[in-house]
Amino acid sequence: MRKELAMAVVLAALGVILYLPSGCKKSTNEQPPAKAELVAQPLACAMPTQMASTPEQTAWQLFVAATCPVNSDKYPYVIWENWIEQDQLYNPQGQAEAFVQGVRPRFHMSPLARIMRERLAKRAPKAEVILPQAANENCNSQTWSGRTICEEARLNSDAQNYVTSNGLTTLNGQVQFISAGKTFQFTPPSIEIKADWVQLPSCNNPPANVHVETINNVCYALGGVHLISKLIDKWIWATFEPQNLTTNPQRCIVLGCNDPWGSVPAQTSGQSTTLSQSLSQLMSSAGLAPEWKNYRLDGVQVDYLNSNGQPSVLGNSIIEGDNAGNPTLMKSSSCISCHNLSTINKSKQSLSPDFIIGSPTPYPPGYVGRDFAWSLGLAH
Repeated sequence: MRKELAMAVVLAALGVILYLPSGCKKSTNEQPPAKAELVAQPLACAMPTQMASTPEQTAWQLFVAATCPVNSDKYPYVIWENWIEQDQLYNPQGQAEAFVQGVRPRFHMSPLARIMRERLAKRAPKAEVILPQAANENCNSQTWSGRTICEEARLNSDAQNYVTSNGLTTLNGQVQFISAGKTFQFTPPSIEIKADWVQLPSCNNPPANVHVETINNVCYALGGVHLISKLIDKWIWATFEPQNLTTNPQRCIVLGCNDPWGSVPAQTSGQSTTLSQSLSQLMSSAGLAPEWKNYRLDGVQVDYLNSNGQPSVLGNSIIEGDNAGNPTLMKSSSCISCHNLSTINKSKQSLSPDFIIGSPTPYPPGYVGRDFAWSLGLAH
């Protein structure tokens, strides 16, 4: 036992994540192991604690660590599927639901798509009026392409703990928070992931090199992933899509894609690229399933303006394009500018998401920023 603990100390010093099983599972010969064994995760599966040399490299390190395998043949397949879903964190009871290992949270409609449809309904009274509640809605079948797209949004344990420890799961709690003069400020390890799933006709012929899961006998392809990380004050904003014309025919078409660290060539307007050697090695060392090597980084934001002083733009052809209803809106898509609108005042009012780019305008009197986190807007 002393030898094992010594090994654990050495590996921990090297940044390896260790898991000490609390119980034993039967082995293939049904003989229990004589003692608990140490299982070390690859270094590539450890979340980065600081920025790498470029935002793109940092984004990929975060993505790979979050996508390290858990199971190969059943849910949860990857690390981030063990994180709480936003509807479990913000619910009418005001208490985070108990997370049940291996039980998938229910998909819901994209809150952004809901808002865009409500705006359209106000302009056209005969249009369908959808439910005002964002959480636990049905998936969106009124997308630009006519496909059904489902969404989920996950918060890692650090983001979850920040919300719960500060009593921010309710609007009353958020009002009390700002009334006490406190400032919304997530901790640096905090990460959120938004995943949009394209419903497939069947699983008989799934799209090649795309992560596919069967849920309640329905097949879904993972078409779009947003990842945000609080490693810097304004967060890191990154978005990913698979290279597949069946699931992602509009990938990189409107805004183009740029990834000088992980993609060869770095820039594309929809053409397929290959992985850089550095990214390929990172994914291999993490033991990622083969289909993940077909996912590409569309781009990264770290500020409102780019290095040329122009408004930074970023969007995902599935999340902001197809699901929100119109890919051309992506020309005015900026993750950081939109999320800056996440606010609250003492009357529990908030500004609404919008397709805007560039530096933000001052908030109206009484409104307080919620550290770019739209998930806080789901509180009741």
